[in-house]
Amino acid sequence: MKRVRNRIAAALLAALLLSAAALPAFADFNQDTLNGIVMITTGAPDKDGHMNYWRGTGFFVGEAGKDPQYIVTNCHVVEEFILAGKALGGGELHVRFDKDDEAEAYLVDYDAEKDVAILRLAEATGKRVSLQMRVPQEDSLGSEAYAVGYPAAADLTVTAVNSFSQKDATVTTGSISRFLTESGTGRNLIQTDAALGGGNSGGPLIDSSGAVIGINTAGSKLDQNLFYAVSVGEVLPLLDKNSIPYTLAEEQAVPEIPLLYIGIAAAAVLFIVIAAVVLLARKKKPARPAPAQSVPAKGEAAGAPVLRSMAPQHGGMVVQLHGSPVQLGRDANLCRLVYQDGTPGVSSRHCQVYYDQREGVFVVTDLNSTYGTFLSNGQRIAPNTPAKLPPRSAFYLGEADNTVCTDLE
Repeated sequence: MKRVRNRIAAALLAALLLSAAALPAFADFNQDTLNGIVMITTGAPDKDGHMNYWRGTGFFVGEAGKDPQYIVTNCHVVEEFILAGKALGGGELHVRFDKDDEAEAYLVDYDAEKDVAILRLAEATGKRVSLQMRVPQEDSLGSEAYAVGYPAAADLTVTAVNSFSQKDATVTTGSISRFLTESGTGRNLIQTDAALGGGNSGGPLIDSSGAVIGINTAGSKLDQNLFYAVSVGEVLPLLDKNSIPYTLAEEQAVPEIPLLYIGIAAAAVLFIVIAAVVLLARKKKPARPAPAQSVPAKGEAAGAPVLRSMAPQHGGMVVQLHGSPVQLGRDANLCRLVYQDGTPGVSSRHCQVYYDQREGVFVVTDLNSTYGTFLSNGQRIAPNTPAKLPPRSAFYLGEADNTVCTDLE
């Protein structure tokens, strides 16, 4: 049997090398993109007057060849500035070009449902350039994408980031795996495997030509490393509404793989399959039947229903469900799973969860939160509309860092 496995491994290696040599290499990342991004810092007072601060990423838009003045980012990057700042006497909003170089920014307009916002500087700047945008099309599925931003900046204790200039930005590479429309908001999202972290929000998702195709917004490490960006098509109406100039890149044809490459790769795969079937047929032995396992009947819980918070502030906290709905949010008087004041993406009374014993599912209802409640695939749960999740599922409050898992223990 060992000889059979060795033969299959050798065949597999040869086929992979052949197919890899046949396929063209990925394109290089367009470094000029880094000249168009900027770090955004926001501050807003809490109910006691103490200032809290958040950081994210944005990118400049404008006419090609002219100094830019306007910045596109996520609405949730500046949401605390919008809400708490207005309610409690004003907040702070700045962009940082470098460690000791920042400028005050002003909110122009925003769309909370689409999660997009536009900022402006007091005057145009020569320290950055505007980036071109391109609304992605279905034929770009499978093509490369790059997520650019300042993820380390989300943690105020991080000391590795010391200048916040273009060279400190992080670039992660992935591919476009899906286009989807979010229920409830109707916004168009791009699904990729280009990793995001806190602080990436509002940064550009770039295609291989250097054009911005999306605005990085959310991700879930618990769901096969899937991450999401809002299509730039969602911010164009807001730019048009405010008469803000921008530049669209020319349509880019998706590079076709020559038929020769496809033929060679297909032949390699076919070779693997035939070799495996022939070699294994010679050594095939009767399989032992698997031992029978008892499966709980529908409605019969395999254990006690619980919620497990994956938020760093909770350290894996588990909340048991005892037949009545449990609320999640920042209000310690009403919620059993309580988040700290100032937690990005979490409202005071954000959502509630209960376990339906009859159907064996967890029922999640968004309580008309400001930031939204999302399934692990990035789909937003419509406000006040129950969503049913099986055990060992996940959802998050506003941002992927606030992920909660359902389980039976």
